[in-house]
Amino acid sequence: MGIEKDSITQDSVAELTKTKLTKYDKKWVEYVTENGQKQSELELYISEFGDTLCWNKKIYKNGILDYSQSNFYDFEAKMDKDSLIKGRITLHSELDHSIKDPVAERELTVDFVNHLLNKKKVISFESKNKNYVDFEFKNDNDTIIGLLTEYRRIELINNPDSTRMIWTKLPIDSKSKTENVFINVHGLDKNKR
Repeated sequence: MGIEKDSITQDSVAELTKTKLTKYDKKWVEYVTENGQKQSELELYISEFGDTLCWNKKIYKNGILDYSQSNFYDFEAKMDKDSLIKGRITLHSELDHSIKDPVAERELTVDFVNHLLNKKKVISFESKNKNYVDFEFKNDNDTIIGLLTEYRRIELINNPDSTRMIWTKLPIDSKSKTENVFINVHGLDKNKR
């Protein structure tokens, strides 16, 4: 079962859901070479103001997915008839290939806005030292809005007294039109890529 988020996050989500959130159209765009070979795929969030944000990217070499240059997640979820949503999110991170120093700790957390019995709250699921998170929760509808956060603590070989910490955050939406509150709460729209 998921754990409920602290009251600061709860309050932030509750406050923001009362204000006007930015609307986004979410879609995958495919780029191909002149000879028709797939070069890349980008998942774009295009705001109602024309801003374009991108977190998920798939890069291809000779038509084959190059995981060392790609950063994306696979989202599997199914909803049972009793409003139970069950699934797994698997993160494919280019950091797995680009960082040569040992990873001392890796944690994945997925937060969801949970709608149940006319109440909204944030629920979280975690995994340690894996590239996936399993989740299971009841929801009053089939709209899933969430945030996948990866935390890595890396021991630097050339500087044994130093540690590098990296956080990566990716919004999750089950619908192509969204008002993902986590984009606002975490300021993901401030660091446009």
